[in-house]
Amino acid sequence: MQFLQASSFFKKIIFIIVFSCFTKQAVLAQDYKVQSMLYNGLIGAVSGGVGSIINKHKGQKWYKAFVKGFVVGAGGGMLMYSGKRINSLISIRQQLEYSYLSRFVFDAGNSIVENASANRNFWEVWHYDIGFLRLELDAKKRKFKPRVMASTFAATVLLATQGKFDVKTSLASGTPVFRTKEIKYAPTLVASTVTNGILMDDTLRGNSLFFDTYAHEMVHTFQFREFAGINYFFKPLTAKWKEKATWYAKLSPWIYGDLNYELFTLNYFVIQGGSKGNKYCHNFLENEAEYLSTERKACDFRAHKH
Repeated sequence: MQFLQASSFFKKIIFIIVFSCFTKQAVLAQDYKVQSMLYNGLIGAVSGGVGSIINKHKGQKWYKAFVKGFVVGAGGGMLMYSGKRINSLISIRQQLEYSYLSRFVFDAGNSIVENASANRNFWEVWHYDIGFLRLELDAKKRKFKPRVMASTFAATVLLATQGKFDVKTSLASGTPVFRTKEIKYAPTLVASTVTNGILMDDTLRGNSLFFDTYAHEMVHTFQFREFAGINYFFKPLTAKWKEKATWYAKLSPWIYGDLNYELFTLNYFVIQGGSKGNKYCHNFLENEAEYLSTERKACDFRAHKH
């Protein structure tokens, strides 16, 4: 019993030390690209390491599970960063098609982080998200299945009530885009991202401002999903639900619980301070989105406020 208590204590200590070290370095870094690399690496490493402990195999030492998950998750986090960074090509070359490439790279990294958190081999399960659909390939079992992301589906329905579906832009970028004369829930904005969909002002078309804005919003779609590894913290709990509830067992293969949407909301509005007034200028998520897409800080060009 004492050993188990000590083990639990050391797990918490390691988590705190790792989190503190990475956070301190991110704060000290002046370049948002460096901060973003540290930030995404930290998300992947911590969620992969902690998830591996929660989902460790029978007989597997917790510290071995942690190290494996931490290292693999960090690698996945760096790929997530690379996927975000590729969106700068949308702005530089003014072509929406680079959205497909950025999503492919980000989702590959996101898949690796999820595998690390679930204590799987890094290559076992891959996914590519289009709107509220998660296209999932189980490479180990050689099975493919589409799944509906619950929170993203609800958010897409919300966006559909706020604007008209832009088929051309959506197909060009692989991301659902809706158009409106005014973003009613945020009238001062020219564009707004909710999970994996974008609401844009009707007048924002075809010029450099459009491409800069779109690149920025694409980074936001990735930020909504960067905490996906934490979804697997609840794997032992959902396994019990499958045993006790027949309806859940039947639905779970086709429904993906994307709690990462709620985690992003908590991060954006509570931890980062939201976007009202000067808080927008100091919000790391806004600065990451703007800097990785245009190499400007969030408030260097206020017309880009999203």
